Amino acid sequence: MNQLIDQIKMQYRNGSMTIRLIIVNLGVFFVIQFLDAIHRLQFASPEIGLPLEQVPIRWTTYLFALPGSISELTLQPWTVVSSLFAHFGFWHLISNLLFLYFAGSTYEKFYGAKRMLHLYLLGGIAGNFTEVLAHLIFPALQGSYFSVVGASGSIMAIFMALALGQPQLQVQLFGLFPLRIYMLAIFFFLKDLSSVGTLDSVAHFAHIGGALFGIWSIQQFWHVRLSRPWLGIQIKRDQPRMKVKKGGRPLTDEQFRAKKQEKQVRLDAILDKISKKGYDALSKDEKDFLFQQSKDV
Repeated sequence: MNQLIDQIKMQYRNGSMTIRLIIVNLGVFFVIQFLDAIHRLQFASPEIGLPLEQVPIRWTTYLFALPGSISELTLQPWTVVSSLFAHFGFWHLISNLLFLYFAGSTYEKFYGAKRMLHLYLLGGIAGNFTEVLAHLIFPALQGSYFSVVGASGSIMAIFMALALGQPQLQVQLFGLFPLRIYMLAIFFFLKDLSSVGTLDSVAHFAHIGGALFGIWSIQQFWHVRLSRPWLGIQIKRDQPRMKVKKGGRPLTDEQFRAKKQEKQVRLDAILDKISKKGYDALSKDEKDFLFQQSKDV
């Protein structure tokens, strides 16, 4: 048991942002299951004889679910964030975490850990509030109590930003059929759009809101001064001089410019290779170099 805990701690400290988010989601899930078990033992057993309508609200709903009522939301403001990590069902958790691992780890390679975290939080918040607003606007959705939980809006934001920013990426559908990632993103978006207003207990508007935020985020990223906007790596042409030590001595201006030019030539060659053959055609050294360049800017 101690080895497992130590392994989780190590992964959280040294792992990618995607791994850290997965660990947090798992941790919140275990807390929810523990509190729900206590609640069931106290109130929900038929032998106790307490009518169902008199059973107090679940602690987990109060702590983690984003309420659909604005008045309740003002009393539970922390749920704006806590709902992004909360899953009440096992399969809901597993499906979301598998999707997060695929989309998040790939997105993080191109755009970095900080942008990944920001998109997870902001995209999820945008998605959940889209669900709340939809219930306020559309008559068919009004008059029913609901709450929003789960990382689906966050994941859709990440996946849609990745698909729009890296449309050349291919995924193997069922491990057999190669498919461009943007085609898969279109499928998921249309699936949610065709399901709004149905009684399947899925927050489709949260998915759509997250997806739209992901599209907006990558468009804003393009507006930054980039050498290759579609790749998402910012290369500043007029960087201030830096003291780079080599062999214990700082580089001269000429050496610094030569080293900078050498990196730029290699970067351009890698980008050209991606545009012709795709990201998967890169060697491990080329992928590591590309990822390091994205972190250094």
